[in-house]
Amino acid sequence: MTEESNIGADSISPAFVQAWEQGAGKPPSVAIRSLHNIINRYLAVTRPYEAEELSGANIDIICYLVCNSDRDVFPQDVERHFGITRSTSCRVLGLMERKGLIVRKPVPKDARLKKIVLTDKARNINDALRSNATDMERLLLQGLNEDDIRGFMRVLDVMQTNLVRTGMLGDESRYSSLALREEADEPRMPSRDESQEDEKGRKSK
Repeated sequence: MTEESNIGADSISPAFVQAWEQGAGKPPSVAIRSLHNIINRYLAVTRPYEAEELSGANIDIICYLVCNSDRDVFPQDVERHFGITRSTSCRVLGLMERKGLIVRKPVPKDARLKKIVLTDKARNINDALRSNATDMERLLLQGLNEDDIRGFMRVLDVMQTNLVRTGMLGDESRYSSLALREEADEPRMPSRDESQEDEKGRKSK
Protein backbone atom coordinates (compact mmCIF):
# COMPACT_ATOMS: atom_id res chain seq x y z
CA MET A 1 0.00 0.00 0.00
CA THR A 2 1.44 3.34 -1.03
CA GLU A 3 1.73 6.26 1.33
CA GLU A 4 -0.72 8.23 -0.83
CA SER A 5 -3.41 5.53 -0.64
CA ASN A 6 -2.96 4.93 3.08
CA ILE A 7 -4.76 8.09 4.10
CA GLY A 8 -6.20 7.88 7.58
CA ALA A 9 -8.62 10.16 9.35
CA ASP A 10 -5.77 11.63 11.42
CA SER A 11 -4.08 12.98 8.26
CA ILE A 12 -7.08 15.13 7.26
CA SER A 13 -6.54 18.83 7.89
CA PRO A 14 -8.54 20.05 10.94
CA ALA A 15 -9.60 23.03 8.84
CA PHE A 16 -11.42 20.73 6.41
CA VAL A 17 -13.16 18.86 9.23
CA GLN A 18 -14.21 22.12 10.87
CA ALA A 19 -15.57 23.44 7.57
CA TRP A 20 -17.60 20.27 7.05
CA GLU A 21 -18.99 20.37 10.59
CA GLN A 22 -20.00 24.04 10.21
CA GLY A 23 -21.58 23.44 6.83
CA ALA A 24 -19.09 25.73 5.07
CA GLY A 25 -18.06 22.95 2.69
CA LYS A 26 -19.13 19.50 1.60
CA PRO A 27 -17.28 16.37 2.74
CA PRO A 28 -15.96 14.45 -0.29
CA SER A 29 -18.57 11.70 0.05
CA VAL A 30 -21.43 14.24 0.00
CA ALA A 31 -19.93 16.08 -2.98
CA ILE A 32 -19.57 12.80 -4.91
CA ARG A 33 -23.17 11.77 -4.15
CA SER A 34 -24.42 15.22 -5.17
CA LEU A 35 -22.57 15.08 -8.49
CA HIS A 36 -23.84 11.52 -9.08
CA ASN A 37 -27.43 12.66 -8.54
CA ILE A 38 -27.00 15.62 -10.90
CA ILE A 39 -25.51 13.38 -13.59
CA ASN A 40 -28.47 11.00 -13.31
CA ARG A 41 -30.94 13.90 -13.50
CA TYR A 42 -29.18 15.37 -16.53
CA LEU A 43 -29.22 12.01 -18.34
CA ALA A 44 -32.91 11.60 -17.48
CA VAL A 45 -33.97 15.00 -18.90
CA THR A 46 -31.79 14.62 -22.02
CA ARG A 47 -32.77 11.01 -22.70
CA PRO A 48 -33.20 10.48 -26.46
CA TYR A 49 -36.82 10.25 -27.58
CA GLU A 50 -36.15 6.72 -28.87
CA ALA A 51 -35.66 5.57 -25.28
CA GLU A 52 -38.55 7.44 -23.66
CA GLU A 53 -40.74 4.34 -23.41
CA LEU A 54 -38.05 2.24 -21.77
CA SER A 55 -37.56 1.51 -18.08
CA GLY A 56 -34.16 1.54 -16.42
CA ALA A 57 -34.24 -2.27 -16.40
CA ASN A 58 -34.84 -2.36 -20.15
CA ILE A 59 -31.86 -0.06 -20.76
CA ASP A 60 -29.61 -2.08 -18.44
CA ILE A 61 -30.48 -5.32 -20.25
CA ILE A 62 -29.91 -3.75 -23.67
CA CYS A 63 -26.47 -2.51 -22.54
CA TYR A 64 -25.66 -5.95 -21.12
CA LEU A 65 -26.62 -7.66 -24.38
CA VAL A 66 -24.57 -5.18 -26.43
CA CYS A 67 -21.52 -5.81 -24.23
CA ASN A 68 -21.96 -9.57 -24.69
CA SER A 69 -22.84 -9.54 -28.38
CA ASP A 70 -19.92 -11.87 -29.13
CA ARG A 71 -21.61 -14.81 -27.40
CA ASP A 72 -25.04 -16.38 -26.95
CA VAL A 73 -26.96 -14.97 -23.98
CA PHE A 74 -29.84 -16.88 -22.38
CA PRO A 75 -32.44 -15.85 -19.79
CA GLN A 76 -30.43 -17.64 -17.10
CA ASP A 77 -27.48 -15.33 -17.85
CA VAL A 78 -29.68 -12.26 -17.35
CA GLU A 79 -31.03 -13.67 -14.09
CA ARG A 80 -27.56 -14.40 -12.79
CA HIS A 81 -26.04 -11.07 -13.87
CA PHE A 82 -28.80 -8.88 -12.44
CA GLY A 83 -29.68 -11.08 -9.46
CA ILE A 84 -33.34 -11.48 -10.41
CA THR A 85 -35.70 -14.43 -10.24
CA ARG A 86 -36.86 -16.50 -13.17
CA SER A 87 -40.39 -15.09 -12.94
CA THR A 88 -39.07 -11.52 -13.00
CA SER A 89 -36.84 -12.19 -16.01
CA CYS A 90 -39.73 -13.85 -17.85
CA ARG A 91 -41.92 -10.80 -17.24
CA VAL A 92 -39.27 -8.22 -18.17
CA LEU A 93 -38.02 -10.10 -21.24
CA GLY A 94 -41.61 -10.72 -22.36
CA LEU A 95 -42.35 -6.98 -22.21
CA MET A 96 -39.14 -6.20 -24.08
CA GLU A 97 -40.13 -8.68 -26.78
CA ARG A 98 -43.56 -7.05 -27.12
CA LYS A 99 -41.86 -3.64 -27.42
CA GLY A 100 -39.79 -4.99 -30.31
CA LEU A 101 -36.48 -4.73 -28.43
CA ILE A 102 -35.49 -8.40 -28.42
CA VAL A 103 -36.34 -11.70 -30.05
CA ARG A 104 -35.77 -15.13 -28.58
CA LYS A 105 -34.32 -17.64 -31.02
CA PRO A 106 -33.73 -21.39 -30.59
CA VAL A 107 -30.14 -22.57 -30.84
CA PRO A 108 -29.16 -25.44 -33.18
CA LYS A 109 -27.63 -27.59 -30.43
CA ASP A 110 -30.84 -27.64 -28.36
CA ALA A 111 -34.16 -26.31 -29.67
CA ARG A 112 -35.43 -26.02 -26.10
CA LEU A 113 -32.86 -23.29 -25.39
CA LYS A 114 -33.66 -19.81 -26.66
CA LYS A 115 -30.98 -17.16 -26.85
CA ILE A 116 -31.82 -13.47 -26.52
CA VAL A 117 -31.05 -11.36 -29.58
CA LEU A 118 -31.33 -7.58 -29.84
CA THR A 119 -33.39 -6.09 -32.64
CA ASP A 120 -32.21 -3.21 -34.84
CA LYS A 121 -34.57 -0.98 -32.86
CA ALA A 122 -32.79 -1.80 -29.61
CA ARG A 123 -29.35 -1.30 -31.19
CA ASN A 124 -30.38 2.11 -32.48
CA ILE A 125 -31.60 3.03 -28.99
CA ASN A 126 -28.28 1.91 -27.53
CA ASP A 127 -26.40 4.07 -30.06
CA ALA A 128 -28.54 7.09 -29.15
CA LEU A 129 -28.00 6.55 -25.41
CA ARG A 130 -24.25 6.11 -25.89
CA SER A 131 -24.07 9.31 -27.95
CA ASN A 132 -25.99 11.22 -25.27
CA ALA A 133 -23.72 9.88 -22.52
CA THR A 134 -20.62 10.83 -24.53
CA ASP A 135 -21.93 14.38 -25.00
CA MET A 136 -22.60 14.59 -21.26
CA GLU A 137 -19.03 13.47 -20.47
CA ARG A 138 -17.63 16.18 -22.74
CA LEU A 139 -19.81 18.78 -21.02
CA LEU A 140 -18.83 17.46 -17.60
CA LEU A 141 -15.12 17.86 -18.33
CA GLN A 142 -15.23 21.34 -19.85
CA GLY A 143 -12.55 23.62 -18.41
CA LEU A 144 -10.37 20.70 -17.25
CA ASN A 145 -7.08 19.84 -18.89
CA GLU A 146 -5.64 16.34 -19.22
CA ASP A 147 -3.63 16.61 -16.00
CA ASP A 148 -6.74 17.73 -14.10
CA ILE A 149 -8.71 14.75 -15.37
CA ARG A 150 -5.94 12.22 -14.69
CA GLY A 151 -5.46 13.61 -11.18
CA PHE A 152 -9.19 13.54 -10.47
CA MET A 153 -9.54 9.94 -11.68
CA ARG A 154 -6.56 8.94 -9.54
CA VAL A 155 -8.13 10.56 -6.46
CA LEU A 156 -11.40 8.71 -7.05
CA ASP A 157 -9.48 5.45 -7.43
CA VAL A 158 -7.56 5.99 -4.18
CA MET A 159 -10.80 6.81 -2.32
CA GLN A 160 -12.47 3.65 -3.58
CA THR A 161 -9.42 1.55 -2.79
CA ASN A 162 -9.28 2.89 0.78
CA LEU A 163 -12.84 1.68 1.41
CA VAL A 164 -12.45 -1.65 -0.40
CA ARG A 165 -9.27 -2.47 1.53
CA THR A 166 -11.19 -2.35 4.81
CA GLY A 167 -12.52 -5.81 3.92
CA MET A 168 -16.06 -4.69 4.78
CA LEU A 169 -17.33 -4.80 1.19
CA GLY A 170 -16.70 -8.44 0.35
CA ASP A 171 -14.86 -9.71 -2.71
CA GLU A 172 -12.34 -7.08 -3.82
CA SER A 173 -12.37 -8.39 -7.40
CA ARG A 174 -15.87 -6.93 -7.84
CA TYR A 175 -14.43 -3.41 -7.77
CA SER A 176 -12.58 -1.86 -10.70
CA SER A 177 -9.77 -0.26 -8.75
CA LEU A 178 -6.50 0.32 -10.60
CA ALA A 179 -4.55 0.19 -7.34
CA LEU A 180 -6.09 -3.18 -6.41
CA ARG A 181 -5.37 -4.60 -9.87
CA GLU A 182 -1.77 -3.42 -9.68
CA GLU A 183 -1.43 -5.12 -6.28
CA ALA A 184 -2.81 -8.38 -7.70
CA ASP A 185 -0.31 -8.28 -10.57
CA GLU A 186 2.68 -7.76 -8.25
CA PRO A 187 4.55 -10.95 -7.22
CA ARG A 188 3.79 -11.76 -3.60
CA MET A 189 6.80 -11.69 -1.30
CA PRO A 190 7.06 -14.80 0.92
CA SER A 191 6.50 -14.23 4.62
CA ARG A 192 9.33 -14.71 7.13
CA ASP A 193 7.89 -18.08 8.24
CA GLU A 194 7.61 -19.27 4.64
CA SER A 195 11.21 -18.24 3.94
CA GLN A 196 12.43 -20.14 7.02
CA GLU A 197 10.50 -23.25 5.95
CA ASP A 198 12.05 -23.07 2.47
CA GLU A 199 15.51 -22.71 4.00
CA LYS A 200 14.95 -25.75 6.24
CA GLY A 201 13.77 -27.75 3.26
CA ARG A 202 16.87 -26.93 1.24
CA LYS A 203 19.17 -27.87 4.12
CA SER A 204 17.45 -31.21 4.68
CA LYS A 205 18.03 -32.27 1.06
